[in-house]
Amino acid sequence: MATKVFRFALGSLASPRSGLWRLWTHEDEVHLAVRTTREEVALTAYPTGRWRIAVGTVVSRWTRPKEFRPGWTRGPDLVIPGSVAPVQSPASDPYATEPVSWLPAPPAGQLARFTLLFASPRAEGSRWRPLDAPGTESLIVLPLRTAGALHLCRVDEPDPAEALPAGGAPAVEDPPGPVEFAVVVSADQDGRPSLRESYAGLSM
Repeated sequence: MATKVFRFALGSLASPRSGLWRLWTHEDEVHLAVRTTREEVALTAYPTGRWRIAVGTVVSRWTRPKEFRPGWTRGPDLVIPGSVAPVQSPASDPYATEPVSWLPAPPAGQLARFTLLFASPRAEGSRWRPLDAPGTESLIVLPLRTAGALHLCRVDEPDPAEALPAGGAPAVEDPPGPVEFAVVVSADQDGRPSLRESYAGLSM
């Protein structure tokens, strides 16, 4: 079975506002990776139900949670806050021949939350679909060999780390050039992992 790939980032080629992420499936494995300013970040979701996240040389392991709807499992989240400055891109791109989907940055005071949703073959019989969740945008569906499909969805929501004062967004001076970025791994109260971009020199 051929590998299916979706590359995406916020902003534009001239002014990227996030890292350049690569999502792909191979057989029944799911992979998500980005090259930050200083290191590689890679998520692998194995069909056994084990998840592996490597940030440089630091590796964490997770267990796939139970289905939240018949046939549907919520995977890791990728959280990208709005950046007021372009994000520094790697010097080289080993996948330069692959197309990139440039997505709009979230509005001021909000973040973009991308969720990986695993749909087993029996999800076809479920009445629930990702777009049932208010504000959700479906970006891509990548097939798995026997395990169904992977859905990538986005929803923009308020960023609790960037509470805005009454009257709107504060005036922010753009840094003089592209900012460095990293990825921080955390977990929600259900123990599900989340990857969040963090930008040097900005209060995110």
